[in-house]
Amino acid sequence: MKKMMVVLLGIALLATSGLALAQGWGRGSGMGFGPGGGMGFGPCAANLNLTAEQIKEMQDLRTKHFTETAPLREELFARNAELRSLWAQQNPKQEDILAKQREVNDLRAKLQELATQHQLQIRAILTPEQQTQLQSYRSDAGNFGPGYGKRGGGYGPGRGMGFGPGGCPRW
Repeated sequence: MKKMMVVLLGIALLATSGLALAQGWGRGSGMGFGPGGGMGFGPCAANLNLTAEQIKEMQDLRTKHFTETAPLREELFARNAELRSLWAQQNPKQEDILAKQREVNDLRAKLQELATQHQLQIRAILTPEQQTQLQSYRSDAGNFGPGYGKRGGGYGPGRGMGFGPGGCPRW
């Protein structure tokens, strides 16, 4: 009975994670580099005064990055599924799980490195003035605006939920 529950749980996890990935990549509201924010710069994009050329170049880089990383993301998804199936076994072998976890970690590290390279490419598109402006937003990252902050009873100004004035997420 216990084994059946573990198998059913594993199947449910695989099914739901597959549904999440089946949504695919897309541009929802606010997902452009334009004045409306999004795609990395968030609410500070409007203040960077990006040119149409910069926006186009950033969008092209974003598409290229997504396309180039798709095989790695698919492989990571497969290795994670394999790791889950190893954990679902009645008596999993420690060395098999550790080896598979190393594979997963290596893939994550590769993806993180590619993401960092992408962020640096995006930053290189900015003028020195825009980079200075972006840096001023990032240095003020502790000011998240109103939300569930540290002050008072947990409400009010301070580190909280959401980005208030001055907050700028990393891209």
